Amino acid sequence: MREGDLDVPLMEEEVLVVKEGAVMSFNFHRSLYERLVKPLLSILQPRCVEERGERVVLRLEGERGEEFKAWLLINLDKGFYITELESIELK
Repeated sequence: MREGDLDVPLMEEEVLVVKEGAVMSFNFHRSLYERLVKPLLSILQPRCVEERGERVVLRLEGERGEEFKAWLLINLDKGFYITELESIELK
């Protein structure tokens, strides 16, 4: 199941973080993305950036994703909160 398959309405100040193996996806409202993330794109070097209506999904690999999540946690005072999910593969 990919994070984009979740048909859950997200609040504007909510950042959805989904870990799928070595890839971490971050789903931001466009305004939050523009303000906090876009200026960091050259540093983050994302695997991909996908626009989905009012949301933007950023995918980072490995340690880069973990470091960015830690940065988000340190900056929670900037007007957002994190909902975190981990993909579970059923056997």
